[in-house]
Amino acid sequence: MTYRVKTAFVAFAIALPTHVLADWNGAYAGLSFGSNFTSELSAEVSDFSATYEADPSTTFGVFGGYNVQNADFVFGSEVVLLRTSDLEFENDDQDFNADFNILDLKGRAGYVVDDILFYGVAGFSHIKAGFSSVSEADNDTNGFNFGVGADYDLGNNFVIGAEYLARRATFEDDIDLDLALDTLALKAAVRF
Repeated sequence: MTYRVKTAFVAFAIALPTHVLADWNGAYAGLSFGSNFTSELSAEVSDFSATYEADPSTTFGVFGGYNVQNADFVFGSEVVLLRTSDLEFENDDQDFNADFNILDLKGRAGYVVDDILFYGVAGFSHIKAGFSSVSEADNDTNGFNFGVGADYDLGNNFVIGAEYLARRATFEDDIDLDLALDTLALKAAVRF
């Protein structure tokens, strides 16, 4: 009797369907659409300081990257070109518009749960800004980024996801401007 019960349990365990994790290995590329939900510039000149805040505006981006998966863990890197335009920064005394063209280089580390990849990112941002009423010339600076996101494997090499990313940088010119730009983006990608 005991032998038959054990045999039945083993047969039942073998017959149970096993879950296969989504395969996140390889290259991918896609598009992102989102919004900056926190945009703040802090200006300092001698004894003068002011903080300017901007209302949300739309962001558009293209990205590509490569992942390596080891069991439930995924590691990779990603390059992003992002544009956010017509941010109107204002405070009590002054307002101006700004456009940002951004290059993000990010390292990614994540964990797979079923078909979802939860990940964190950190990296480098190169930001080119066009300011009206502050400086006629474009300003370039380097900063850093960090954030979190989640990707969902739809199958057939299609992925959708969402990502929160914070960027911090300082523009040093006649006026030092500290930029805090936080974005939330929806992403769609194809894996190769």
